[in-house]
Amino acid sequence: MKNIVKKINKKLYYGWIIVLVGNLAFFMSAPGQTYSISVFVNEYEKIFPYSSTTISSAYSIATVLSGLLLIFMGRASDKYGPRKMMMIAGFMLALSTLFSSFTTSIVMIFFSFFMLRYFGQGSLTLLPNALVPQWFEKNRALAISLSAIGGLIATMLIPYFNYWMIQEIGWENAWRIWSLILIVLFLPVVFIFGANKPEDFEIPMENKIIEDKNMHLESLKKMDRESFSLSEAIRTKEFWFAGLISMIPSMFTTGLTFHFYNIMDLRSIGNETAALIIGLIALPSFIIPFLAKPIIDKQPVKRILSTTMAMMIISMFILMYFVSNATHAVLFILFYGLAIAVQAVTLNVLWPNYFGRKYLGSIRGAATIFMVIGSALGPLPFGIAYDLTGHYNFAIVAMIIFASVNFILSFLIVKPSKSKEGNFN
Repeated sequence: MKNIVKKINKKLYYGWIIVLVGNLAFFMSAPGQTYSISVFVNEYEKIFPYSSTTISSAYSIATVLSGLLLIFMGRASDKYGPRKMMMIAGFMLALSTLFSSFTTSIVMIFFSFFMLRYFGQGSLTLLPNALVPQWFEKNRALAISLSAIGGLIATMLIPYFNYWMIQEIGWENAWRIWSLILIVLFLPVVFIFGANKPEDFEIPMENKIIEDKNMHLESLKKMDRESFSLSEAIRTKEFWFAGLISMIPSMFTTGLTFHFYNIMDLRSIGNETAALIIGLIALPSFIIPFLAKPIIDKQPVKRILSTTMAMMIISMFILMYFVSNATHAVLFILFYGLAIAVQAVTLNVLWPNYFGRKYLGSIRGAATIFMVIGSALGPLPFGIAYDLTGHYNFAIVAMIIFASVNFILSFLIVKPSKSKEGNFN
């Protein structure tokens, strides 16, 4: 493994290979993502005698439980390395999709949701987010934004891919196809090309000119000096405020995506068209690498986060009052997609920049709990609102109120100092 890394690194900084591995990991998290599961949920509601609220509740509870356990995946990443844990998570996700193909009851649906969310949406987004920043400093925002493209492609393609598979071979076989894809494609790539950090191979960060043959030791010392432990990080207000802010896109996006086909049906938009529209949420993210240096690297974090929060609030009002046909739905999804794309990369840069690299897995594991809980809380109010009123406006209003609170919190975020890690000022 060491020889492969060093051989490739002579021609191309190996960090860019890690970016490609991260892309694949984000793409392969698809079976556990709401945009993928929602297509299957649409089938479950047709064939199983369960209400929207019942299935949404199972999804929410399973997501909360998976989120609470992610801290252990983060700690395992710090201890054993993201590469090894990525392989384990990929294998377990393959077993999860296989299990999902045999679903026959609400209990099995619940366990299916739990495993898909923990190993897919949770672990295979946490681990590449802990891995890629280890290889970059100067180009961190660019690398993170590029590594996320795999997830964007999945968001655009997988809803329709799942819809097509279900129509052609049935939902059971569609899950089995996913299991095969993970085993045959994902695991070998991670095994061959995955690598934890440049210091493991005595490679200077971003191939900087080596002035001292012991530079890699200095890099390790610098990482120690700048890194917050998890216990130190959670004593800063930035950890909590950034975590709460990260809940909004996961909460609203999950609720929206989980019930998207029904939301669109209320606006006379068919399932096939809806499957194409929801995939467009990822389209604005393709311009984020071009915005990484001039905006995300240059502008204060609080300014970017407050702007994106304002865009999300506006998006929610647009969905309630202005989306009445497919054209309006496309415009809404593109505007909202831009907001969540900019915010996602900003937060992914914030964690290593604010808290260092050494304990990044543990910190990201703890922080991911916010996003997963947000995902869990998203579908349920939408399901309850629809069952009680026949529309989703009350759920959207609740999201607007919570988003407005986080809009205020975004102005209070500043980079914490290790000498002040016990303070909330």
